[in-house]
Amino acid sequence: MNLTQMRRVSIPLHAEVAELLRRQILSGKIQAGEKLPALSELTEKFGVARMTIRQAMDALEDEGLIERHAGKGTFAKHIELPKRQRLNMKAELSQLQTMVAQLEVLVVGDDDAPQIIDVDGRAFRQMRRIHLQSGEPFCHVDIKLENQLYLKAPSRFETEIVVTVLKDLGARVETARQNVTLAYADVEMAEILQMPVNAPVFRVLREFFSTDGHLIYSAILIYPGDKLELEVEFAI
Repeated sequence: MNLTQMRRVSIPLHAEVAELLRRQILSGKIQAGEKLPALSELTEKFGVARMTIRQAMDALEDEGLIERHAGKGTFAKHIELPKRQRLNMKAELSQLQTMVAQLEVLVVGDDDAPQIIDVDGRAFRQMRRIHLQSGEPFCHVDIKLENQLYLKAPSRFETEIVVTVLKDLGARVETARQNVTLAYADVEMAEILQMPVNAPVFRVLREFFSTDGHLIYSAILIYPGDKLELEVEFAI
């Protein structure tokens, strides 16, 4: 990987490295007290010079996000994060079904036999794919689908939009919800979605529940910031 080729224009390289690590700390991906990778490992991971990593670490230390201990390494500090304010909105599920109907699917990795995973004691299939719009990446999707549903149309679920297949099968969805937050593209997402690293993205957690209240479908979707627009109409 060469971060130099993925950086945002006019942003110093050490600032991009610092931002990547900063986001991991602030999001909890790197937890308080956890040891950060060694200098040599970060140098290899990002494809940058050791001085660049040192400058990034200096910035994070100045911000109070990390602490260095001679002979032991660098560790993330405990940070009190402000609570997000939540705005609740309602929408028809049919709006989502209409939006995704125009998308294409590009499977990520080897999904010939999607992996079976355990979710709260129940079997689910995990699938990763990219949704395309006019041949261009529209979003990355990490899907967990109840195994019993998956077995009703495995070939379709592996190659088509899951929400559309669920509708065609007449799957009973009692409740559906999604949570949208603003995030930033890490190195993996920047590569997959063909966008600069640390560019803004929408992170969407989408969940469908059956009539008995059980989760049947869950997906984490990452959209480039310029691919999605939310419009809210307030009742007066």
